[in-house]
Amino acid sequence: MLFADSPTPDKQALLRLINRRHPAYRENESHWRFCLSSYEARRSWFGKNIHPYYKEGDENYAKRIERAYRFNHTREVVDLVNKYLFRGTVIRNSDDAPKCLTDFWSDATGRGQDIDQFSKKAANRSSIMGRVWVVVDSTRTEAVLSKADEQANGDQVYAYIVLPQDVLDMSFDSRGRLNWIFIREAFRDDENPFTGEATEHNNRYRYRLWTRTGWLLIETAREDAAAAESTTTSSMTSKVRITKETKGEHGLGEVPVTWCDHMEEADEAYTTSGLVADIAYLDRAVANYLSNLDVIIQDQTFSQLAMPAQGLLPGKEGHEALIEAGTKSIFTYDGESGQKPFYLSPDVDQSMLLLDVIKQVINEIYHTVGLSGERTKQDNALGVDNSSGVAKAYDFDRINAMLVNKAYALDKFEQRLARLVCAYHGEKIDAKAEDFIKYPEDFDVRGLADEFDIAANLQVLGMPDVVRREQARGLTKKIFPRASKSLQSEIDDALEEWPVDPVVQAKALAEAAIPNANDDGLSSRPTKSDGETGIKKPSRQGQVTDDGARVSSPKPDED
Repeated sequence: MLFADSPTPDKQALLRLINRRHPAYRENESHWRFCLSSYEARRSWFGKNIHPYYKEGDENYAKRIERAYRFNHTREVVDLVNKYLFRGTVIRNSDDAPKCLTDFWSDATGRGQDIDQFSKKAANRSSIMGRVWVVVDSTRTEAVLSKADEQANGDQVYAYIVLPQDVLDMSFDSRGRLNWIFIREAFRDDENPFTGEATEHNNRYRYRLWTRTGWLLIETAREDAAAAESTTTSSMTSKVRITKETKGEHGLGEVPVTWCDHMEEADEAYTTSGLVADIAYLDRAVANYLSNLDVIIQDQTFSQLAMPAQGLLPGKEGHEALIEAGTKSIFTYDGESGQKPFYLSPDVDQSMLLLDVIKQVINEIYHTVGLSGERTKQDNALGVDNSSGVAKAYDFDRINAMLVNKAYALDKFEQRLARLVCAYHGEKIDAKAEDFIKYPEDFDVRGLADEFDIAANLQVLGMPDVVRREQARGLTKKIFPRASKSLQSEIDDALEEWPVDPVVQAKALAEAAIPNANDDGLSSRPTKSDGETGIKKPSRQGQVTDDGARVSSPKPDED
C-alpha cells in the first residue's frame, strides 16, 4: 500500500482517482449543500429556493426575490441545541491526561482555538450535515527521533473539520476502521498580492489521499474559469490538469481521520442523518409561503376601482388620470344598468389560509425536537403558550434524550480524537481515553439549590442510606465537575461510610465537645459513664459539695 516503496501512480490513474466518487456521495451531495446553505442564510439562497408559481412572469418573479425575507428557523434550532448541549460541563481530566493531549486541548486548530471551541464547531456542523470528518495532522516536516526534537522543532499536532461534500470516497475494513480516505481541499492563490490571481474564479481544488502509512497530495489547475465554479461532479473534473504530486509518510499505522456524528449510529459507515435533515425543507416551505403572502399584500392590499366602461374619459391624459385615481388599475363593466362606480375590497381568506399554514409548519419545526417551549407568546405557532404540563414534560424528555445521545456521540468523537493526537507523539491511551474526557449524561435543569433541597427532603422522609448516598454522589459531581480521578475516588470512599447513624454521631460529637466545654480544669480529671445516656460525665470523686461534705470513692460492688 502507499507510500513507502511504491511509486506514485501515473497521470491517468491520478485523474481516475480525482473522478472517483462514493455511491452515497452522488445521492447526498445536493442535500448536504442545501442544509448548509439554509443554515448560513446568504442572500443567494432566495434565488435558488423561492419557487415561481404557476404562470408567474420573469419580471414579477425577480421583484419577488428582491423583496423575499425569512426568519432562519434552521439556524435557530441548531444554535439552541448547541447552547443546551454545552451548558453542562464537559470534564477533561487535565491532571491525569498526558502533556501532549493537554497541549492539544489548549490549541486544537493551530490557530488559537481551544478544544471547547473546536468541539462546539464540530457539534454545530454535525447537526447540519449529519456527519463531518476531522483530520489530525502535524506540522512535522521530517522524521523526529525524540520528544526533545519535537520541542526543539516546535512541532504541533492540530485538527481541522472537513464537510461531507468534500469527502469524495473512502474504504473500511471488516472492523469498521478506515483503509483510506480521499478528500478535496479548496484553496485560493492569494499569497502574493502582485502575482496571485484576483478574479472571481480564483478558487482552486487540490486532492489529498490519506492511508494508514502516508498521504498523497494532488494539485490541479483548470483550463477554463467556468469549470471552477461548477458544483457538478462531471464538469468539475472535465478540464482538470494535474500540476504537481507530493507524498509523505506519517507512520501511525492508521488513517489520521475520524468522524463526528450528530447521533452515534454504528450501522452507518458513510453518512448519518442530521438534526435539520427535515427541518431545513420545512423552513424552505415557510419562506415560500411568506413570499406568496408578500405578493398578496403587495398586489391586493388596496381596493381596486370598478366603474362603467362608458365613464372612461377620452384621450390618453383622461385615461391616465382615472388610473391614478383608481390606485394604478381599474376594472370596467357595462354601465347600461346604471350601477355606480365602486371599490373592490380584497379577499382576506387567501392570506388567512397562508398565515394558518405558516403557523402550523413553524410549530412542527420546534415540536419535533422538543423546543416548542422556546417560542414566546408572541411568535410561537399558536399565538399563546397554552401547552399542558404533561405536554411540556414530554417536550423536555424529547430534547433531553436527543441531547444525551448527541453528547454520547461527541464523547466518543473526542476519545477517538485524543487517541490520534497521542499517536503522533508515540503515546497509546486506548484503555484510558474515556478517563480523560466525559460529557454530561443528563441535561436536567436542577441546580445546586435544588439538589440540596432534595437532600434535605430525603433525610426528613427517612429514606434508606443507599438512596441518600447516591443522591449525594450526584451532588458532589455537580460541585466538583473537574475533580481528578484520585479526588473522585477519595470522595466515593468517604460516601461509602455516609450517612452516619444519628445516635453514634451524637455520641461522637458529645465526646469531642466535653474537653472544651468547661474552663474549670475538669477536662483532665477522670470520667465515669452515665448508664442512661451512654455519655461519659466527669467524676465528682474528691470534690466538695455545697454543704461542705467531701464525695467519697464508690464501693467496689456499686454500679
